[in-house]
Amino acid sequence: MKNFFKWTILILITFFFQELITISTIRLNFSILLIYKFVIEHFFPKEELRNITPSEVLPMLFFVLIGFFDDLTQGIIGPAIISKTTAGISLVILTKQLFFHWTEQFKGLIVFLLTLLDEVIYSIIIIYFFNLQFDNLLLIKTILIRALFNIPIGLIISWRKP
Repeated sequence: MKNFFKWTILILITFFFQELITISTIRLNFSILLIYKFVIEHFFPKEELRNITPSEVLPMLFFVLIGFFDDLTQGIIGPAIISKTTAGISLVILTKQLFFHWTEQFKGLIVFLLTLLDEVIYSIIIIYFFNLQFDNLLLIKTILIRALFNIPIGLIISWRKP
């Protein structure tokens, strides 16, 4: 119950700041950092459990939940669920396949690529399925700003983790 309360507060704070903070009309993507933090804490717990490997079911439900909340703030149900779940699953696969100690540069690269993957999938779904048009240069600039802004926050979140 304590863990549930902690994650509920984190989700509310994250979505509050995501709606509050903008950089010259660019809405930042802090929800992907929630996914990053959840995967790091789920697969690298503080105390090792005896011969129990963490399941992928709980992270998958968390990815869908975060995507659903992100879709509710956007006004279109579907694209963020798909993009957050795809990015989260790729992070789970990466986490389970890599057994070495993650350096700070590697963590920064992971956060950058995770944000890029999420934003590109979301943009492709919006452009092709909902038939919305964007300026290509503005879209690339927005995606890169979101990805670069998430790197320092992701490094602070994963401080002294794996």
